[in-house]
Amino acid sequence: MERQEFDALVIGAGAGGMAAAARLQLLGYRTLLVERCDRVGGRASTVEIDGFRVNTGALVTETGGENGRLFADLGVDPGLRMPRRPVVLRLGRRDVPLMSGPTGFVAQRLLSAVGAISRRTGKRPAPGPTLADWLDKRNAKPALRSLARNLTSALYAAEPADVELVLFWDYLTKPGGMSPYAIHPEGAIGPWRVVADDFVRRGGTLWLSSDVQGLTFVGGRVSGATVRRGGEVVEVDVRAVVSNAGPLQTAELCPPDALPAGYLERLRTWSRTGALITINFASRRRLGPIDGLFFFSTTRRLAYACEVTGTCPEMAPPGWHLYLGACAPSPATGEFDLDAELALLRADLREHFPGFDDARELSVEVCAGTDWPAQRAVPGKDEPQSTPIPNLWNVGDGARPWAGAGQSGCVESARLAVESLARVVALHSPQPGLTRQVERVSPGAGE
Repeated sequence: MERQEFDALVIGAGAGGMAAAARLQLLGYRTLLVERCDRVGGRASTVEIDGFRVNTGALVTETGGENGRLFADLGVDPGLRMPRRPVVLRLGRRDVPLMSGPTGFVAQRLLSAVGAISRRTGKRPAPGPTLADWLDKRNAKPALRSLARNLTSALYAAEPADVELVLFWDYLTKPGGMSPYAIHPEGAIGPWRVVADDFVRRGGTLWLSSDVQGLTFVGGRVSGATVRRGGEVVEVDVRAVVSNAGPLQTAELCPPDALPAGYLERLRTWSRTGALITINFASRRRLGPIDGLFFFSTTRRLAYACEVTGTCPEMAPPGWHLYLGACAPSPATGEFDLDAELALLRADLREHFPGFDDARELSVEVCAGTDWPAQRAVPGKDEPQSTPIPNLWNVGDGARPWAGAGQSGCVESARLAVESLARVVALHSPQPGLTRQVERVSPGAGE
């Protein structure tokens, strides 16, 4: 049985895992990144369907906040392109830019001022009541309820009943809470390929199509992992582990006697995954001016949509326009009727994209369940990055900091975990004769 040694093992090459591996390698840790899929990005990845680049989950990448900080710290250009109108809210028949033009300027300044006053005075909603509770208390009209649902759907893959009002408030008013969104010409996988290439260039080791089957322990700490790779089993000796597999799935990799009593049972009770449904479709003629990321106010289900080829025509064959529309089902955190949800989503797409029935439906992407969820935790209920095991950390959705959402929240969790790891796990020199296998990610990997 082959045996290898590394300073750190990162499980999963989603946004959180990719960011953690890149930061660890940047600090000088000999890092192994193991990903079960044949490509990086996780649910922020892309596959090719008949020449169309179709995203597997996430659509856009925030250019500022923690994403921007990661790219700057690594010194890489993610290759993102900003839509002409990065974020637009469709109110009835009116399209209101939220991050561009006069309305965008006013919206950003207003949120910034409200946030600054809230932080200075300490006045913010009390913990406990949900956004749905707040709407009920004010006898909110259907239009406002629909807008609230669409926003929580787009931001958290959840419904107003799942989201505490104070979390919603803190997210919208925190500094840089709503940074501009951009699109990559290779799809959502594009920025993470850039990060993966930088990770490998710095000496990091990336194993795709590989699966961590279990963690081994010595003296109450993780000492290694068993990895199935290419039909073979590899034993890996490590000094620390960062997992992007989710807190529950990470705990299940540990021997039962390595965990505190009741810890695994508590995580099984805690786990409530969110869901997201996306329809990718294409047309020879343009179906509507949805060039940036559009949020919707009054719909049956449609929360957001985009014409990705409006910014990145490379994502479709010449002469085609590529679109998507997405929503969280109801319930977003439980079992739902997929056929009924798709019927509601398609009805909205017909309304907002005249000619939708003549378009080519490329795929229906469903992020749901414990294996491929849109979110691994109800917003605001994430686990901390640290675990009861002193050299084991969680990152990604399920371990985001308060008011963290989307990829940026996952990337922030990675920075916090790596900072914690660096305080307790010292670097050491490579062992004599140690051979590291470095597998570079080719531009077409995973497609």
